[in-house]
Amino acid sequence: MRTRIVACVLFTLALPGVTLAAAHNFLELSNTLVELISTATGVLIVFGLVAYFYGMATNINEFGKEDGHEKIKAYFFWGIVILFVMVSIWGIVELLRNTIFSDSAFHPTDGSPVSVCDRFGDCS
Repeated sequence: MRTRIVACVLFTLALPGVTLAAAHNFLELSNTLVELISTATGVLIVFGLVAYFYGMATNINEFGKEDGHEKIKAYFFWGIVILFVMVSIWGIVELLRNTIFSDSAFHPTDGSPVSVCDRFGDCS
């Protein structure tokens, strides 16, 4: 019973922070999601690198032996493939962030900044 009361109090105290942190429009929401995915991908890449190098360090002594050679070789190969896929996903997310969710507009041929005007005549 006491844990329910503590949970309710904590929820009540945290509620204003959660509601004020909410996105006000779709652009803010999409930028938040893209940043979250990008950060999570970066963290997964670091964990993948640590796991790959840990596996290399622990299995490098057994690489010359005949009995577990193919298993270790497959481990090294699939580790490289998975790291490549993770870095590729990170690149795709960054490409989406810079093209679709960018705040500035650039001319497609020469890359110079283009002034963008909204419907009220405010140009940036």
